[in-house]
Amino acid sequence: MSFLLITGNATLDIVNVVDHYPQEDEEMRAEQQWTATGGNAATMAKILAAQLHRCDFVGVIATDAAGDCIAATLTEKSVGLDYAPRLTGKSPVSYITLNQQNGSRTIVHHRAVEELMADAFCQIPVERYDWLHFEGRNVAELAKMLAYARENIIDQPISLEIEKDREGLEALIEQVDLVMFSRAYAHKQGFMDAEIFLRDRQEKHGKVWMTCTWGEQGAWAIDQLGEVFHAPALRVNVVDTLGAGDVFNAGLVHALATGQLLEEALHHAVKMAGRKVAEQGIAL
Repeated sequence: MSFLLITGNATLDIVNVVDHYPQEDEEMRAEQQWTATGGNAATMAKILAAQLHRCDFVGVIATDAAGDCIAATLTEKSVGLDYAPRLTGKSPVSYITLNQQNGSRTIVHHRAVEELMADAFCQIPVERYDWLHFEGRNVAELAKMLAYARENIIDQPISLEIEKDREGLEALIEQVDLVMFSRAYAHKQGFMDAEIFLRDRQEKHGKVWMTCTWGEQGAWAIDQLGEVFHAPALRVNVVDTLGAGDVFNAGLVHALATGQLLEEALHHAVKMAGRKVAEQGIAL
């Protein structure tokens, strides 16, 4: 299997399962509650490690009790933390409301610790890795990390997740080989059709592999030649959509890193995400 470097966020997730989404000023009881290690990059790393890849996570982990739990969980899941700095502060927390009626998740996120800085990332011997993945956040520092990575690798793939609309993020696309867009991001740019969105982005940014997830419609991908692929979503009873995008991204990286073509990898990733939303939590 491959040696993967996954850079981004790790959080403490506090999940409340409710039988309907609360109205404003409503008081209600949670049917279930649990805590878990979340964050896009940390979740991807756990999933890829479960697929027997060797994974190192790069991201700030706070020195509080929650940070200790995050670090312990990642270590338990065989995710390396040699390059995950421990900084003073409170761990990022995501307060998640999971609606049993339709599996939707609503997230309120709080962060009170520094983001990962490029100075720390640039100490990593990135040439050792077979694949580098970055969560699209902290854009100014991320630009320096990508430049350092490009200067020090040979031909290893670099992937970038663009989930949220952050100023300057698309300018970094020229430094990567694969971009993973979310439907929410496409909507923010004014697009209601995944294929049209991907064709527009490739026209702007050149011959880069791109994907875009689209919920119940599955996902689309476009290759360097402009050929578009679609993988329809599995027909399942949706129970829990929390982490579905992370599962898709991890499935895509796994499939590509093990030699599958883009179209094959897209179908594999959609199937993984479909199985995930049909059950509560993420089975590892």
